[in-house]
Amino acid sequence: MKNKILLIALITFSFLVSCKNDKEAEKTENETIKEKKNEYFSVEIDVVASKEDNFSVYYTEDGTINFTGEKAVWSGVLAQDASQKVTFKLPEEVIPTHIRFDLGLNKEQGDIIVEKFKFDFYGNSFEAKGSDFLKYFIANDQVKTEIDEAKGTIKFLKNPNGFVAPFYYPHQALLDEIAKITK
Repeated sequence: MKNKILLIALITFSFLVSCKNDKEAEKTENETIKEKKNEYFSVEIDVVASKEDNFSVYYTEDGTINFTGEKAVWSGVLAQDASQKVTFKLPEEVIPTHIRFDLGLNKEQGDIIVEKFKFDFYGNSFEAKGSDFLKYFIANDQVKTEIDEAKGTIKFLKNPNGFVAPFYYPHQALLDEIAKITK
């Protein structure tokens, strides 16, 4: 009888030790995942869009603004009244010198609100509020905007006279930030 009790106690003890080791291994694995950094250049933008659409990021690697379709990354945008994060992952070997944002192709798109945007490369990042968008990108005179400093957002207004593609070329300030995070 003592042997049976001793055997049950030994099995229970080994089970408890095994569970503790599994939890410790899971915790270590989760910490490793958190520490893993992007191994590519990525662009994130938090937006609100009333219609489904496709946004794009064009990039160059040669220090020019000669943007072409071969060097563009597209991402779908859902139609929703809540904020959504749209992520553009550039190919792994790409280190851009210039970035151009294109905020949609949908001719029926309503106003678009940009809450913030972020550039990341191997854990080095640059982030700005939407209200600072025009400090880093050249204004498109064909697209009207409203900046809300209190909320930190910029709203790109739908043109009542017809669709105008909202695209934005980089200011020198953005090029400086890209250079900082890609060193």
